[in-house]
Amino acid sequence: MNKKYTNSRLKIAANQITREFDNFAKQYDLTWMHMSIIDFLSHRADRETFQRDIEHEFFIQRSTTTVLLQRMEKRDLIYRKSSPTDARQKSVYLTAKSHALEQQIDGFMHDRQDILENNFSAAEIATFEKILNFYINGGED
Repeated sequence: MNKKYTNSRLKIAANQITREFDNFAKQYDLTWMHMSIIDFLSHRADRETFQRDIEHEFFIQRSTTTVLLQRMEKRDLIYRKSSPTDARQKSVYLTAKSHALEQQIDGFMHDRQDILENNFSAAEIATFEKILNFYINGGED
């Protein structure tokens, strides 16, 4: 009998989730990362958002975030302008094109969460989130 390693199963699940998100995003000519950033920014409309906020939210490197935001800007999904509180920084904002997608993206995200909540108890989800946080934090509790 082959031993199944949890980290391998986690990688398979992550690939499946990425594929599912990409398939949804593709109909709007987006990637799952574009979609996730639009969702993130739409939930932060009441506060200023900087590139570093996106880096921290998605655990991605500065260089990756820079390229991602540049591509989103070229596709008219976001725009950046100097911060009113710190002129050295640029705030990130959604364009009208992205605002038009907010409801569809939010609906998709809620549907995915509902599927999880309909199939697992709150305690099971809490345990799963604890395991995910363990991996996110580099194997530390």
